[in-house]
Amino acid sequence: MAQNDREITRLFHDATKHTVESVRGGGHLLDFANMPIPLKHYPDLEPIPLPVDLPERDAPAVDVLSGRVHVEPAPWGLPDLARVLFFSAGVTRRARMVGGRPIFFRAAASAGALYPTEVYVVCGDLADLPAGVYHFNPVEFALRRLRDGDHRPFLARAAADGGVGGAPVTLVLSGIPWRTTWKYGERGYRHLFWDSGAVLANLFAVTEAAGITSRVLIGFVDDDVSHLLGVGSPEEYPLVIVPLGGGPAAGRPPPAADRPPAIDHRVHPLSPSPQHHEGLAAVHRAGALEHADEVTGWRAAAVQLGTGATDEVGVSPRGPGTLEDVIVRRGSTRRYARDPVGEDVLRWELAVTARPVPADFAGEGRTLLEHFLAVHAVGGVASGIYRWVRGSLEQIERGTFRQEAAHLCLDQPLGGDCAFDAFHCAALGDVIERSGARGYRSALLEAGTAMGRLQLAAYALGHGASGSTFYDDEVSAFLGTEASPMLVTTVGVPSYRPRPGKRPAEMERLRVQLT
Repeated sequence: MAQNDREITRLFHDATKHTVESVRGGGHLLDFANMPIPLKHYPDLEPIPLPVDLPERDAPAVDVLSGRVHVEPAPWGLPDLARVLFFSAGVTRRARMVGGRPIFFRAAASAGALYPTEVYVVCGDLADLPAGVYHFNPVEFALRRLRDGDHRPFLARAAADGGVGGAPVTLVLSGIPWRTTWKYGERGYRHLFWDSGAVLANLFAVTEAAGITSRVLIGFVDDDVSHLLGVGSPEEYPLVIVPLGGGPAAGRPPPAADRPPAIDHRVHPLSPSPQHHEGLAAVHRAGALEHADEVTGWRAAAVQLGTGATDEVGVSPRGPGTLEDVIVRRGSTRRYARDPVGEDVLRWELAVTARPVPADFAGEGRTLLEHFLAVHAVGGVASGIYRWVRGSLEQIERGTFRQEAAHLCLDQPLGGDCAFDAFHCAALGDVIERSGARGYRSALLEAGTAMGRLQLAAYALGHGASGSTFYDDEVSAFLGTEASPMLVTTVGVPSYRPRPGKRPAEMERLRVQLT
């Protein structure tokens, strides 16, 4: 990547930092008449309903999240695909916003319930589903076929294989910037990766529970993947490729594949007047890879990045329910009771959070992140600031910091009322210098995955958690680090009883009643 592209990335990150002045004096008013819909819909394509009675696993969620479940994989079928789609990106709750507009809460967290992430399926012939390229509609719980035939060879070439060629199913996650920039301006670019990371946290857990291998690829030829999906107008970017059930990727050359013809299926408008942000588009272009050899070169540099991730999760506290139970119970906690949690809870949840992500953006078993803590109410751990280092807590400063933590989380009380805050940080200067704008995407994505894992771990123990944005430079100063904060997760005991979500069959009955 050219030095100019690295500079574009650094300048964009600095320009989208939060400060007290930028938040309180930004003057950005929400135009609800132009609010984007959080769902992509192809009105001219027939829906293919997904089965709602899904196979579930009986392993406790705490064992799945700890990596202690070993299952022999079974042949893929439509119910298995439906299970992965629902528990990673499906609709688990329905509510109404002010003004009567329905809002559909998903299995994974999204800031402001804006849901910028779309999910596509590229597969060979499966039981009950012919080979093709499909779009997933989570509200209808249905697929729509965008292309007929087996296009895995073309996608594998775009990804310099990465395991795609041997996978019966590959998911592609894309991001629609206008859904987040409507509220957050150009900082909404970060939300594309944070939200996709939350989806991946669920996906990794769901596939691991079923014995299905999964790996996230952030390196691929952008234009080829956009072409395959038929995305780009309105503005939409492919973000990650996730082969499911594939074999080892090492040394596999990209297969020969012809470029398929263009597609342009009609899509329901996002909003009356979607807005374009040139700075956001520029930083995304800065990370673009143009051919498979460039992907291979970027990936070879990326595997040199990172430090050792938490390689083993200790014995977990007991928690109620299976992984599926936890996912439908999960929400984003908005109020905490200031009650304490135990030291074993904190250590287990952080170990789950810091497990290595199976990905191409860092070396095997490595991570781009550092995790810092502001501990407020953890039995056996003195209040203060800590750094998590592969299972150990290193105290940085002892003291009571509830007020400071709330301020750092954009002066939101949940940052100070929780039991502890986890600050997911990265040595961003080094990541961008060695991995370019694609490395910037990677650090944001891994932070979103860490937040999603920490939410699942907290809910698995009957607690609550919520992601939070932050005052960038103030966080680094508070922690005494040169690392850049990528995301913050608050964890604690909710002060209310959250309403649980529903499984697909229950959501289907609700949908029928409403229509």
